[in-house]
Amino acid sequence: MNGIGIRRYGGIEELTEIRIPTKKLGPDDLLVSIKASGVNPVDWKVREGLLQADFPFELPLVLGWDAAGKVSAVGESVKHFQIGDDVFFRPELVREGTYADEIVVHANLVAPMPDGLTYAEAASLPLVGLTVWQALVEVGQVQTGEKVLILGGSGGIGSMAIQVAKALGAHVTTTTSSKNMDYVRELGADEVLAYDKGTIHTTTKFSFMLDTLGGESYGEALKLMERKGKVATIISERDAKRPAYVDTLEKEMGLSVMYVFTRPDGKNMNHIRNLVEARKVRPFLTEMYPLTVEGVRKAHSSSQTGRVRGKIVLVNN
Repeated sequence: MNGIGIRRYGGIEELTEIRIPTKKLGPDDLLVSIKASGVNPVDWKVREGLLQADFPFELPLVLGWDAAGKVSAVGESVKHFQIGDDVFFRPELVREGTYADEIVVHANLVAPMPDGLTYAEAASLPLVGLTVWQALVEVGQVQTGEKVLILGGSGGIGSMAIQVAKALGAHVTTTTSSKNMDYVRELGADEVLAYDKGTIHTTTKFSFMLDTLGGESYGEALKLMERKGKVATIISERDAKRPAYVDTLEKEMGLSVMYVFTRPDGKNMNHIRNLVEARKVRPFLTEMYPLTVEGVRKAHSSSQTGRVRGKIVLVNN
């Protein structure tokens, strides 16, 4: 496979072309020709070496774990895919990434690409879609009429979470900056709290919260939760420091708090595909770059600002 990744951990200057043998196709695998790859914060966190204590990465490493493309070979035991199928998926984190021309991936991690989407649009969905589904459905068990709070509604995860929560029938409140208030309303948010206008405040109490920010923002938001509510967070200690009072507050309120690290899952991918085809969820691409070293460097630099609205995607020409 020809791709873009790292030979050693570090800054964007470490991004380089990587050529490694494509993994041998197993009986349950697909070989996918990659047309587009999504960009997520986990990509640059891996590049900087922030996850090496938790995952057994082998260098050199092709980065990227979000993709759409066309099936070019099928393992002998695969029943539900054939050569020429358009698919989207998130591969295993510790395997070769998707900033590449092709990849071998287990068929049970893959789903047919939603009808009507471009490869770039489809590539923006796997990681955020899986994260949100696993947070809202598996952890939160969000129900119709439930009051849900989403911290950071304009980012990649937040943009998807608002839409999925609305599709589940929830009443959705989200936080964002003043400049993004109209954007999150367009996504379906019922109530918008602008964090840059002072401490967030609402009379609404929430039974479920999805935290994409951590830190003081998370601490303040806890005060808006119902007792014995549920919280799903994608923020670990390495991402943002927890305020000293948070542990006590979570315990006093009897909150159930669970950290969500996205699990690749073809069945979950099909749930996202169904929502897209039912027009309850749509991708929001805000930046596109060519899948080149320079394009990846620009994409990572943008992602690291923490101010991206929607998703960044790399496109194979």
